[in-house]
Amino acid sequence: MKRNISLLRDHTFDAVVIGGGIHGAAIFRQLAAAGLKIALVEQNDFGSGTSANSLKILHSGLRYLQHLNFKRIRESIRSRKYFMQMAPHLVKPMPCIMPTYGHGLEGRPVMAVALALFDLIGCDRNQGAPPANRAERGRILSRRECLAIGPGIKAEGLTGAALWYDDLIVNTERMTLAFIKEAMRHDAVCANYLQADRIIIADREVRGVEVSDRLGGTAFAIHAPLVINAAGPWLGEIQRRSRQLPTTEDLAKAVNIVVDRALFPGYGVGLAGSPDYVDQDAAFKRGKRLFFFAPWQNRTIIGTTYRYTAGQEPATTVTDDDIIEILREVNTIYPMARLTMDDVVFSHAGLVPAYRPTTSVRHSAAPQLVKHSKVIDHTRADGLKGLLTIEGVKYTTAPAIAREVELLLATDGKGGGNAPLGPRSHDFADRRLIDAYGRRFGHIEQVYGPDCVDVFRIIAADERSASYLRLDPPLLAAEVIHAVREEMAVKLTDVVLRRTDSGTTGCPDRHDLRAIAGVMAGELGWDEPRIEREIAEVLGHYAGNLGLQGKDERAENR
Repeated sequence: MKRNISLLRDHTFDAVVIGGGIHGAAIFRQLAAAGLKIALVEQNDFGSGTSANSLKILHSGLRYLQHLNFKRIRESIRSRKYFMQMAPHLVKPMPCIMPTYGHGLEGRPVMAVALALFDLIGCDRNQGAPPANRAERGRILSRRECLAIGPGIKAEGLTGAALWYDDLIVNTERMTLAFIKEAMRHDAVCANYLQADRIIIADREVRGVEVSDRLGGTAFAIHAPLVINAAGPWLGEIQRRSRQLPTTEDLAKAVNIVVDRALFPGYGVGLAGSPDYVDQDAAFKRGKRLFFFAPWQNRTIIGTTYRYTAGQEPATTVTDDDIIEILREVNTIYPMARLTMDDVVFSHAGLVPAYRPTTSVRHSAAPQLVKHSKVIDHTRADGLKGLLTIEGVKYTTAPAIAREVELLLATDGKGGGNAPLGPRSHDFADRRLIDAYGRRFGHIEQVYGPDCVDVFRIIAADERSASYLRLDPPLLAAEVIHAVREEMAVKLTDVVLRRTDSGTTGCPDRHDLRAIAGVMAGELGWDEPRIEREIAEVLGHYAGNLGLQGKDERAENR
């Protein structure tokens, strides 16, 4: 997986996908496997935008019963199968609970019926799943069992809990990358840090995309009769530059935080928030927005808060106010947590489609989120031939949307069919490498799955690459080399935030950043000033975009 701009500049493609988040990546892989000659461009790094804002949960679809949204439940179940087939090593079944109170919508009888109905709708959810990925049936817990999981859950009126299974994607960044790498194995072409400036349109027909290389400074056209705009919150900007009418009503900023504590070890927990909230699309209105706690890396991801974008600040910036809002809410609904700013080690922000607020007081309106992803075929919608717009709303359902795009193109005679799924298989030489190094470096197979052989091959060629750069989480020099050579990592932020877990549980200290940058320098020819710039960019990302500092900087400021 090499970044080769000439392959994009000098060839004509069947289709170009704009956007390397999970929706663009899933479509890229689906169409490549279906036999189309396809390209993908991403203005930053793959999976660095809204796809990075995730509770890392593959939703089973249970919560959509509130909306009687059976279509979305089935989409979730189908997508779960796609994710498991693509990267089973990254998917872990996760038991989840929601406390029950009284005899209404939050009561045991209603939740028991919901669990039974969900099990009926999703009776095939384990079909074809490896044993380690099979989810059990839901059930009702007693009051005592609920309090054993969450001793600080509000006890007044508590009757028990509903237990069901979602799935945890242990590394959403690598999951997005898995789709892109699989597309590349089907001879697709892509590049990160390649910005789509505008869609080329002549005589109401798409001819390709004008792009700018943000690393090399050049601009050129990629020629294709079909463009799939999956740019997420940047859809509108590309549409404006291409002189199209906007398709997204509005956007809301979604924020999650990661705290350095396992509040509910081994369990995801949903607790009703304290402010009143009315979901206009729900058939059964609970009156509260749900806050979810996901166990991850001996820490807890908590979310989500939503607010309409303000316009004065970068929309994906996480501010102190954003973090304080979540901490205040968590400490209200689960006082035992007693969280402070010092407990927060990471945060996520992303922009998601929403309906326009009905009130003029934009900053205080509770966003009404769009519930369904949309595939807009502009040939049918407004007579613009060769353009699809993807408005994705959930990481979970991206593979189902990719399949919808494939079927749409097959109907129009532009390729398609039932594209096979699945990770690469091992040959005899691969098995020998795994046997030789797998036990010694146990985390490698867990993180990379079938691609672990590529890391082991680097170690076999140079034993010095087996040195540890970090111990928690573990990181070998070979992993950094692999990220550069095989996964198109060109910046230190790419390795720290997306190719490895080095920075997703908090900002590494300067010593660790220098060690990682030093290995990248050997691969990419960086000099000392470049190394310092790369380190400064990582630290600036935490301070400016996440409202957080590295451990050494935080200590200095106390």
